[in-house]
Amino acid sequence: MRILVTNDDGINSSGLHVLAQRLTQVGDVTVFAPSGEYSGAGAAVGHLGAGIPDVYRVERPEMPDVHAAYHLDAPPALASLLACQGLLGPAPELVVSGINPGWNVGYAVHFSGTIGACITANMLDIPSIAVSQYQVGEKKNWESAAQAAVDQIERVMASGELLNVNVPNVALEQIQGTSDATLSRRIPYGLHAPALHDQGGGRSSVAFEKDGPYESPEGCDTALVLSGYVAVTPLQSTRAASGQL
Repeated sequence: MRILVTNDDGINSSGLHVLAQRLTQVGDVTVFAPSGEYSGAGAAVGHLGAGIPDVYRVERPEMPDVHAAYHLDAPPALASLLACQGLLGPAPELVVSGINPGWNVGYAVHFSGTIGACITANMLDIPSIAVSQYQVGEKKNWESAAQAAVDQIERVMASGELLNVNVPNVALEQIQGTSDATLSRRIPYGLHAPALHDQGGGRSSVAFEKDGPYESPEGCDTALVLSGYVAVTPLQSTRAASGQL
């Protein structure tokens, strides 16, 4: 199986490295990620009037078994779009995006670059998995999130779905289970009550309350993750909306 791995945190992200290396156990992995940070880019591809940014091939010791690794200074949706149309060789059969350091839950699915790469792939009839990990404490249990992505491959290849997977930041043996989830009613990135603060000269700074209150009913993504479960949310894809699923 040909697998494309990307993210919105850049080629140097340790979550990307762990995910890509784990996926080499189930397929032939190519990494194509942004050169740097593109969190919050959604499915944007950037302004292409001046052309597509240069592509760089790199060797990463953290991913010794990947087929090849590339990066470009552009959002992950563009990397996904180009790779899924054959820029780096035969199109992937699966796109996996992540591991994002921080959950992508609730209404953040509309803005996440991690998910934007998967939306793009799914538009081109390629199944996709976006995987994110809720971050609490200094230790990052990337292996748990990588395994959670692997566990969804059989399902997504059979269904052609776009799956949003959110994983608790705990060791694999502490995961309580896996469950399909609805979206919580959570404002993107926990941004609440934005306010302008006059700095003089026509300039104002913006302050806001982060991680304010949100609705987290039973069975939604936030509730499940906070209870120690892997939350899997099938997202309405372009293919589904056009009647292709």
